[in-house]
Parts: sequence; structure tokens; C-alpha cells
Amino acid sequence: MDLSTILKFVHVIAALLWVGGGATMILAGIARARSASADDQLAHVRTLAFLAPRFFVPVSLATLGSGLALLFSAGWGWQPFTILGLAGVVFTSLFGALVLGPSCEKAVKMAEAWGAVSALSTVRRAYRLAVLDYAIQFSIVFLMVVKPSWQDFAIFAGLAAVVAMAALATFRPLGRLA
Repeated sequence: MDLSTILKFVHVIAALLWVGGGATMILAGIARARSASADDQLAHVRTLAFLAPRFFVPVSLATLGSGLALLFSAGWGWQPFTILGLAGVVFTSLFGALVLGPSCEKAVKMAEAWGAVSALSTVRRAYRLAVLDYAIQFSIVFLMVVKPSWQDFAIFAGLAAVVAMAALATFRPLGRLA
């Protein structure tokens, strides 16, 4: 077994944990939002806030680091899928650290100060932002699997449409809480 094979394995496992773990947390949060009490929903957000620096940041860094090492060891160079994948990983890492994490922390602080119900709109907003983040992450996974060339305009247009629809869904006005 060569270094590239080991790096591919590390890269795929790290990406699986990062993307799969986050998607599971999002789906659980959305499902919980429909039937759980405000306190239960905040418990889920507290779990996310706990896991972010201890799980999601390390696996995102492992994904990024193994991907960069693989880029050079496998001799792929700066192909469209590596450039766009790297840009996407950097975006989602920064988005998580600068937007999603602080949104969850804000919801937890609001709940501690004024009660769980007061934080529900912030929780809902954080879940919607996470959906946009995961549309980009799934696009990255698609790029890694398909490995399109710059001439594959239809693939890039399709990915742009997916991200645009996620952005529109994310930023549409929130409905009233029941």
C-alpha cells in the first residue's frame, strides 16, 4: 500500500465523518424542531456547540490536510475538482467557524439569559444556514467523485443551481413560530 492510498483512505473517512456527522445533526435538529420542546431543541444545539471544536473542526482539518497531501502525492495537481474542492472546504470551514458556531453559541446564551423559547428563532436560522453549508459540502463531494474538467459546463451549472436554490431557501423570510 502506497502513501496515496493511505491518504485517500484518511481523506474519505474524514470527509465521511465531517459531512455525514453534520448532515445527521442537521436532520435530527430539523426533526426535533417539529415536535420537541424548546428546552429539548436547545439541548441539541448545546450538543452541536460542544461537538464543533471537539469533532467537526478536527475532522474538517483532517479532510483538508489529507486532501492537500493527496493533491501532491497522487500527482493530480491543480485540476478543477481540486481547486473548487479546496475553495469549498475553505468556505465551509470558515462559514462553520465564523457563522454557524457563533449562531449556536448565541442561541445557547440567549436561552440561558431569557429562556429556551427566546432562542428558537436563532436556532431555526442556524439550521437554515447549515442547510446552505451542506449544499456546498455535498457539491464538494460530487466534484471529488466526478472530477470534471473545465469544459464540463453543465456540471458546474448544475452545482451552481443547487447552491443557488439552497441559498434562496436559506435566506427566504422565516415563518412565525407556533
